[in-house]
Formats: sequence, structure tokens, C-alpha cells
Amino acid sequence: MIFIALVLTFSVVVISGCPQSEEIKQTKSLRVGWFPWTGWYPIVIAEKKGFFEKHGVDVEPVLYSAYTDIFSDFAASKIDGAHGGLYELLKSNVPDMKIVLATDYSEGGEGLVVTADIKSPKDLVGKRIGIQGALSGSEFIITTLLRKYGISRTDLSLVDVGPEIVLETMPKKIQGGYTWEPFLSKAADEGYRVLFTTADTPGMIPDVIAFQGRIVSERAKDVQAFVDAWFEAQEYWLANREECDPIIAEATGQKPEDISLEGCRFLSRKDNVLAFTKSDKSISLFNTGEKQIDFFISVGDASTAPDLDNILVPDFVRGAGEAHR
Repeated sequence: MIFIALVLTFSVVVISGCPQSEEIKQTKSLRVGWFPWTGWYPIVIAEKKGFFEKHGVDVEPVLYSAYTDIFSDFAASKIDGAHGGLYELLKSNVPDMKIVLATDYSEGGEGLVVTADIKSPKDLVGKRIGIQGALSGSEFIITTLLRKYGISRTDLSLVDVGPEIVLETMPKKIQGGYTWEPFLSKAADEGYRVLFTTADTPGMIPDVIAFQGRIVSERAKDVQAFVDAWFEAQEYWLANREECDPIIAEATGQKPEDISLEGCRFLSRKDNVLAFTKSDKSISLFNTGEKQIDFFISVGDASTAPDLDNILVPDFVRGAGEAHR
């Protein structure tokens, strides 16, 4: 993604006396990086409505304006937890990373915008198509689409173009580009068309929350509290849109009317139990994760396959995380 590398933070202020070192360790805020995406807005509600405090955990949400900066900071242990696409996190292969929660998966909220002359995937041959950098899952989705039509990704040129500038970069520099809301819905106004969206590839782009392995091991109670507060905040937001949308808008610099659920399928705690279960269903992170790993290994973007059995931790969505050691 191409954004100005800027990190904004809003945090819970904890007022205390002069605690001993052990108390400091116990009450230190969990710093959790996130980026403006519909499926991740519950972190705003959990912080602003006091759900984290209710469940007994101090959380400092760290709002990033550059999505990929989350992964570099997470790898450098500058943050304790990170929101991210499963693909990006697996490809970044942060040592001892633990994925504890699946937030949502894209169900039409992102896709490929093309010029009007491109009527089908076969018309992409020879064209320049913008993707959001080598780290992200856009290349995975586009390549998956191409393979269905017997097209190699070498039959077209994939160039690095951030989703926020796809429309303004067309048609001179690129003839198509991968983007998401709110840019996706503006394509028609610019005379472009949407060739396909993630609604055509259900379950292929799940979003998750990961924590450092040492945090999961040493502060399992706090991680469990985070997960419990997350689900409560998600349910509260969906049941109280009129109250919560302005809160989210203020935190993200948008207008309340810009806050939309379109194209995003939220995953409840019950959904998460299925997501963390090995199966051939699209909701299974093991199933999708294997496909994503096979892809970036096959195209030479990585040489070592991450260990899903070690990375995906089902304890917390099942409410048994406090016993995790």
C-alpha cells in the first residue's frame, strides 16, 4: 500500500500511584496495531465504550495510516498485537506469532476495477494492473482468478499501485487495479467497471488478529480478556449502529454516513470456533491458510512455509485461553 507513513494513536490513560515492577508488568497496556477497515472497527468501540476495562485488560489501540507498517512494527516487537490479513501475516512470517482471533472476511468489499474495454478476465492479457505491493493478498486473489481462465500472471504486468490511488492512476499508467471500499464503489462514477470482487472468492481473504508469542505465553489472561471484549464490542456495534458509527467516524477521520458494513462478513465467536477447526470448508483458516502458503511458495515469494499448527491458536475463541501456557 502507498500511504504516508504516519502512526496515530489513541490510548487508555491509566492513573496509578507508584506500583512495584511486578505490578507494572501486570498492568502494562497491550499495544495493538490496526488499520481503517470495516471488520476492525470493534476495537474502537471496545476502547471507547469501556469493554476492555470491563474485562480487566488495558489496551492501547495504535491506528496506522500505512497498512504494511503494521507488519514491520510487529516483526520488530514495537507492538504486542496486530490486525492484518491472514495472507500478509503468514507471508511476513513473524517469529513465534500467534493468531488468536478471526475478525471477518472480505465478501465484496474489495476487487478489481478495470477500464470499460475490459469485458472479461481474458481481456487482461497484455494490460498493466495495479496491486497493493508484493506483501498483500491482492496478487493471490488476482492470480487465482487468472488461473480459472488459463491465464498466467506473466501474461500481464502487475505493478505496485496503492488502492487509494488506483482510480486516479487509471487509465494512463494502468488499465486496472485492485482496490476496496470506499474507492471500489466510486469506479462507476469515473467510467470504470468492477470486473470481480471478493464476493466471487468467498473465504479467500480472512482478516485476523495476532499477538507476539511471548504475550500469549506470559499474559494469556490479558489476551483472553481482549478477545472477550472484542466479541462484546462487535455485537454492541452491530446492534447500536446509530450510536457507534459516529464514534468510529471520529476515530478514523470519516463521516458517520461513510461507515458501512457492505462487503464485509463479520465472524462471531461461533464462527471463530469453525474458523480455527481443521476442515475443507472455506471458513477454516487452516484450509485457506494452506492455499495461501502454497501460492506464495509456488511463485517464489518465500522459501519457508509457516507452521499453521503452531501459529493458529484456538484456545481464546473457545474461552480457554487463560489456561494457555
